[in-house]
Amino acid sequence: MVRDFKARGVPIDCVGLQSHFNSGSPYPSNYRTTLQNFAALGVDVQITELDIEGSGSSQATAFGNVTRDCLAVARCNGITVWGIRDTDSWRASGTPLLFDGSGNKKQAYTAVLNALNEGGTPPPTTAPPTSTPPTSTPPTSTPPTSEPPTTPPPTGACTATITTNQWPGGFVTNVRITAGSSGLNGWAVSLTVPSGSAVTNTWSAQASGTSGAVTFRNVDYNRQVGAGGTTEFGFQGTGTAPSGTPTCAAG
Repeated sequence: MVRDFKARGVPIDCVGLQSHFNSGSPYPSNYRTTLQNFAALGVDVQITELDIEGSGSSQATAFGNVTRDCLAVARCNGITVWGIRDTDSWRASGTPLLFDGSGNKKQAYTAVLNALNEGGTPPPTTAPPTSTPPTSTPPTSTPPTSEPPTTPPPTGACTATITTNQWPGGFVTNVRITAGSSGLNGWAVSLTVPSGSAVTNTWSAQASGTSGAVTFRNVDYNRQVGAGGTTEFGFQGTGTAPSGTPTCAAG
């Protein structure tokens, strides 16, 4: 359905998963893959009504796994637990929430908090290089060719890999950028969109065009990538998706 909506230009921005798990419908091992598959179509994903029946360590493990699954998918941007205390739940007999009927924190609460803390620290960013004042006045016969940069210059190198979902008449491509050993302060990814195809929508990047040779550049919030770190962007299009390995450069 999401592929069909996207292909026809229907404005769909997010998919929510209710996620009511119990012994008859337990937390599935491919839950993270499901989140990622929706995100790969160019939509955000959210866990909108989470409750997991049970108690003790098994319930805590499931809550922690769900939280880590969301944190592992860049476009998973929300988790809503469906109630506060077990007694408030629509499934109160299954004790499916993070607090017991008296409002005490359960093992599940601690598991969620630990998972958030594990995934809540952004990768380190490279400190801007400090400038060194010139030791002499430049010759008057060789004027400067450009103004000094107002932002730190790009550093390091990067690589880019693509993952594509293709269907008849359209596609969604996600691009993962990996910084080199010295990190990035700005990046650009170039690739070729096949003849007859066109980019119709881009997120987390700015595109230089819609067909042929297209370059995607960072936006403000993903300009800096720590050494060895990653960031992602994506785009949707009509026709056949680009293939091969894109070119990634600092700047």
